[in-house]
Amino acid sequence: MISFWERVSLLQADVVIVGAGITGLSVAASLKEKQPSLRILVLERSVLPYGASTRNAGFACFGSLSEIASDIDGMGEEAARDLLFERWMGLQITRKRLTDKAIGYEDAGGFELVTEAQRSAMERLEQVNRLVDDFLPGYISDVSTLKKDMGLHAEGNLFSMAQEGQVHTGELMASLESYVASLGIIVRTGAEVLHVASDKVEVRDSQRGSFEVRAGKVVVCTNAFARDLIQAEVEPGRGQVFITKPIRGLKFKGNLHVDEGFYYLRNVGDRILFGGARNQFFEQERTHNFNVTDEVQLHLELELKRLFGPDLAWEVDQRWSGIMAFGKQKLPIVQRLDNGVFVALKMSGMGIALAGFIGEEVAEMIN
Repeated sequence: MISFWERVSLLQADVVIVGAGITGLSVAASLKEKQPSLRILVLERSVLPYGASTRNAGFACFGSLSEIASDIDGMGEEAARDLLFERWMGLQITRKRLTDKAIGYEDAGGFELVTEAQRSAMERLEQVNRLVDDFLPGYISDVSTLKKDMGLHAEGNLFSMAQEGQVHTGELMASLESYVASLGIIVRTGAEVLHVASDKVEVRDSQRGSFEVRAGKVVVCTNAFARDLIQAEVEPGRGQVFITKPIRGLKFKGNLHVDEGFYYLRNVGDRILFGGARNQFFEQERTHNFNVTDEVQLHLELELKRLFGPDLAWEVDQRWSGIMAFGKQKLPIVQRLDNGVFVALKMSGMGIALAGFIGEEVAEMIN
């Protein structure tokens, strides 16, 4: 049962946001910055964000050469450029809002290993650089001479991406949570949303059962889990990762993209965090299940050995996964549905970069 006091003071808001990951909290922050008088309530089913916001690799990136070349072929130059700009601008917004120190940002550099089989992507270097020259001048360069110094053993050309860096995922989310709290935004965890409408959401918690929260507007930011609440062209994609124990003499520093970003690797101090291989197990990884699987984990281990060769000794310390959202194209879904509910979904594994921009976009729609 809900009391009178709860109903009139605690269970209604001008805007209710479903999902307290990086996108949901960025939407909340942008709304509050533009309209300080708004009462904003964010609802999250789990104690920690449920999806990928606290489970990702912490890449502050925009796109690699082979990925951008593939995007140009799939969606055209204009859309591919727009997506890159949104990622770049979104990261600038988040860095300015929270500060580099607070999110553990490091200008560590980004790299891609491109094989001879991807020769066509290498031949697009000039086209890609020209496409983003106004906001990422001199974006991609061939730095293959650095491979040996970085400890890379695998065949292929090495390209660098300017302005790419890393964040500490845990510090980023803790900082974002502190920031929205300082603005007076209320975040309630353990609140599973069962149903959404333009003016209310139905919530269930473990103690009270289900009840209604009244809203002036509702924004769904649950990414891969949105189809539990609305009709949306999104499907889940599990990203499995592992992190090694500290590695003596590790040379590699920065981010490494392989195979259009389907494999992603970075150093975390003197450890390696490695993930991906979803493209080798598409059907299996199209799931909401957070378990890690022997098949993917073994594949990742073999790939890491291929990349750095037999001389690099390492042991796995931890394994985990996160659930991302994908669709036919990589462009995010940011719109008002026919039923009046707003949605901000489908970050395609680029939530860290996109969230700041998406927050501004939703705030403009609701203004």
